[in-house]
Amino acid sequence: MDNHLTQDIDAGPLQLTSIRWMLNGMHRISKAASGRLCYQVLARPPRAKLSISEQVFLDTAQHSIMRIDRMRIKVYHWPGQGPTILLAHGWNSQSGRWEYLGPQLQELGYNIYAFDAPAHGESKGGHFAVVYYAWAMKTLANAVNPEIIIGHSAGGMAATYYLHHDPVAARPNKLALLATPAELSHFMDSFQRILGLKKGVMNALEREFIRRFKRKFSYYSTTKFSQGLGMSGLIIHDEQDQVAPVEGAKILANVWPEANLRLTNGLGHSVQDEQARKYIFDWLASN
Repeated sequence: MDNHLTQDIDAGPLQLTSIRWMLNGMHRISKAASGRLCYQVLARPPRAKLSISEQVFLDTAQHSIMRIDRMRIKVYHWPGQGPTILLAHGWNSQSGRWEYLGPQLQELGYNIYAFDAPAHGESKGGHFAVVYYAWAMKTLANAVNPEIIIGHSAGGMAATYYLHHDPVAARPNKLALLATPAELSHFMDSFQRILGLKKGVMNALEREFIRRFKRKFSYYSTTKFSQGLGMSGLIIHDEQDQVAPVEGAKILANVWPEANLRLTNGLGHSVQDEQARKYIFDWLASN
């Protein structure tokens, strides 16, 4: 997601109005149908368009497809002789977002992997959900055994989810969470606000989650999943984040004693600038 609310879902005012009307209107007709339809909006967001520089960056990688059940996950690899690092983007984004970080990692010799989340970028099949994203991340991590994982927003949530739920899966030595919501409910609150949805629609969406995953929103807690990780951590969060409240980052830092909290101001949810890069590279250079 980017800084501004309408950019967060890659939609203009007219499209936002249409989605709002559709979902709120459907709720008056059928609560269950509105929940299913809202899930589709969430699980299959508009595919973010690549900028020219992002496309150039991705074109320098080795490309492959990782098959997981019905999913076809697009994987990008920039070979290097240094430690292996895995990059995981957020919701409504794609691997091109790492263009601001990847070239410097290459210069330092890191062996870099990135991948497009389910239903994002060039990945095909499946729906987007923390569970599916974590499944794809774990599968790739088991194959390449990264020493470091950097996750932005939902990418950070997926990382903590898989590390919490599968203790025998590949585990990095370091984990960075960039603008990662402390709770899925925080993201859902922003989703509701951005789209202007009625509370009843969100209730119906949660019932659809329960039907599909047997879990309420409250189960998906980065705060809970990050406890006991026992690895070096970095939490970067912006004071003005309109998607994931900064208070959540402070809570994460309290429950994850090995993590360093670094705050920015004015970057919004994207946290992409020279200061954020400096925090990341200083952390990577530390023991």
